Amino acid sequence: MKKKWLAVMSAAAMAAGMLIGCGGNSAQTPEKGTEAAKAEQNTQAPEQSQEAEIVLTLGHVVQDDTPIDVGAKEFARLVSEKSNGRIKVEVYSNSALGDNRVMLEALQLGSQDMVMPALAAVGGFTDKTLIFDLPFLFKDTESAEKVLDSDFGRSILDSMDGAGFVGLEWWTQGWRVLTTSNKEVHTVSDMKGLKIRTMDNEVHIASFNQMGASAVPMAFSEVFTSLQQGILDGQENPYSNIKLSGFNEVQKYVINTNHIYDPVPVLFSKVTWEKLSGEDQAIIKEAIAEAKVFEREETARQDAAIAEEFKASGKTQVIDLSEDERATFVEAVQPVYEKYADKIGQENIDKVLELQK
Repeated sequence: MKKKWLAVMSAAAMAAGMLIGCGGNSAQTPEKGTEAAKAEQNTQAPEQSQEAEIVLTLGHVVQDDTPIDVGAKEFARLVSEKSNGRIKVEVYSNSALGDNRVMLEALQLGSQDMVMPALAAVGGFTDKTLIFDLPFLFKDTESAEKVLDSDFGRSILDSMDGAGFVGLEWWTQGWRVLTTSNKEVHTVSDMKGLKIRTMDNEVHIASFNQMGASAVPMAFSEVFTSLQQGILDGQENPYSNIKLSGFNEVQKYVINTNHIYDPVPVLFSKVTWEKLSGEDQAIIKEAIAEAKVFEREETARQDAAIAEEFKASGKTQVIDLSEDERATFVEAVQPVYEKYADKIGQENIDKVLELQK
């Protein structure tokens, strides 16, 4: 019995020593500001880079190194930094998780956490976004960002809640511009008869038909070959898509129509969002807002650089429209505004125009 008692006491003493050595006894924790505390903090610092407790999947359909992709990776870095590595965001580009529709449905189920979809794809879940498909709605970049960051812009994001999405911020793909293979375009009269590829979006199709062109909705993957073979005369896209898809190799002219400022909603799965703590939600909101500024600046930088690259190549002519030339397009598409006024709400159109004054 004596030997057993000695063995128990010895084990207890060893356990107490281990607890004190690990800081398990709060009475033994060094006071903050002492050398011992600093030493303890230094030894604990590596624990911040421990394996993530929360892993979020973020998908988009655009290619690597586009502003959206670069911005998404910056967001992932910020989230990791602000959470001390507790939260990790895995970015999947180039439709690796499926097309926009597939990813949006995955968000509804909670099997995917985040997506940055083309705005046209969101139209199937809410009519509120349709207003941003109207051509020549925004005067310039500053005006567009002012509207998107306003209470009105926030209300459009919030309208997606009923579909199972948490709208966080508006990012952008920049201005959509026109390209043509063999015809300069300066005024709307130059559009007559041109076969122009558009997205399968009712407002886009109506707009180009109203300009006198023949709108041809077509899958993005088929556009290059159709341009190369002359099935299409032109197409419209942001600068980054034009370069990365090589459209400039089969198109002679890039016309800065700037007909649509292409906003991209950053959406979070409502299923996942409601499982996060308030602290983690705040981290994600803060990171996505900071990354928004970064992404918009990257879009402007890339667009300007690509335009200069096209000009320097000698193969592609970049055409800037004068105010009078652009006005011919604005006037031509007014029937589109009238057609969709009831569906979009004339009061909403008026609100967007008022915000730009």
